[in-house]
Amino acid sequence: MTRAMSTPLIPLREGFDGARHPGRILWDVIQEHLDEAAFFWRQRERGLASWEDSLEDVAEGDEARLFAHVEGLVIGGMPVATRLLLPALEGEDAGLVGPVALALLGSRGEAPLALLLRGLTEGPEEVRPEIRRALGLSDRSGLDAVLLSQVERVGPDAQTALLEVLAARQADPGRVLPRSLGADSIPALWVASLHSARFAARPVAEELARQGLEHGDASVRCAALETGLILGLRGPWRACRRLAGAAGEEGRLARVALALGGEPADVKQLIQALDAPRLRADAVWALGFSGRKVAAEALMDVLLQDKGLRLAAESLATLTGLDVAEHLLAEEEDGEAPPADPGSEGTGEQEGAWRVPAAAGRVQVASVAAWWRKAKERFDERGRFVRGAAWTPSAVLSELARAPTYLRPVWALDLAVRSRGAFQVATTARASHQLRQLQAVTAPRLDPIPRGFDSLMTA
Repeated sequence: MTRAMSTPLIPLREGFDGARHPGRILWDVIQEHLDEAAFFWRQRERGLASWEDSLEDVAEGDEARLFAHVEGLVIGGMPVATRLLLPALEGEDAGLVGPVALALLGSRGEAPLALLLRGLTEGPEEVRPEIRRALGLSDRSGLDAVLLSQVERVGPDAQTALLEVLAARQADPGRVLPRSLGADSIPALWVASLHSARFAARPVAEELARQGLEHGDASVRCAALETGLILGLRGPWRACRRLAGAAGEEGRLARVALALGGEPADVKQLIQALDAPRLRADAVWALGFSGRKVAAEALMDVLLQDKGLRLAAESLATLTGLDVAEHLLAEEEDGEAPPADPGSEGTGEQEGAWRVPAAAGRVQVASVAAWWRKAKERFDERGRFVRGAAWTPSAVLSELARAPTYLRPVWALDLAVRSRGAFQVATTARASHQLRQLQAVTAPRLDPIPRGFDSLMTA
């Protein structure tokens, strides 16, 4: 069944920039551009949550190819929009919506943008996330102002979508933020407002974060926890310590934050969480970001107990620089892959940005143990390490650019908290834009000492 917008399509003849298309359009080439754009749209999404790809890989590979094919659609102008893009936008294949939206945003006309905003706020459920991602990726001039102008004109669901786009684009929501919330506002609107508040005036953001911590919905409290940490609020940091043994996304975020900025006692608590089956995978994941030798020893114990748990190996690699690929078990002779990690079972059911990534396969325990016996002498008990080197701001920036993309949301949180919100990397934004962001963050502007978050919470 074909999807349909709630109102007829806006006529594009007056609003689409059709002057750019060549005199003769090769429709088979245009169709190939659309098919390839859809393929690389999906590949880019996968690349941003991967054990194999880094941000640099995504920027130079799938993302560059995606935008090359999108440009091929934009050049076709109105004839391509009318014959191919608009039918695809309303067709049955939701996988085409993202690249089609990007192409429409590439025009200079106003009507395509109006159409996409209506799709974002009124379109079918499966369409809205794709349009939201496209709006977040677009470099269209004046887009932030247009989005801001719509927030107060629409209902709560539409406000939620618009604020999430503004947060992804790191746009200051200005005066619309406090006006969008009420005591009976839906949780999703609270979450979107808290995400957007990270780029708002500080008094407004701080008050919103404090209110969110007391909300009855766990997703709201989790968003308030993250925003509050970035703002340097003591309340959220104290909440992290209370939540260290809690299940759910709040607990996962709390454990990651304690790994990044906790004291030795906090790391000890994370190690103790390894004994709780429901927290084991979360603790394994968090410990890799602690940088502590005692955490590396605990991860080695997990590897021994769980017969080569891949997730434990990846966390150990984050801390010590272990090359996991050198120790992976080969596929069995019958061609079947090694069994999945018991520690990552159920992680596919986790929701939210702080879910623990699955890591299929196993490593050769004996070879990793032999490597660690030689390498461990390089690690001081009192130090903090990133991929085998002493923690420095440069090491964190390098991880954000060159490490597996699965790790990037955690390192982005570390950077945001330590810079008190001055450097916030949107890990789903255009990879090329993220790299420019990272290049603008010069290490001398950051504290060279890996201080605990206690000292950074000043409000």
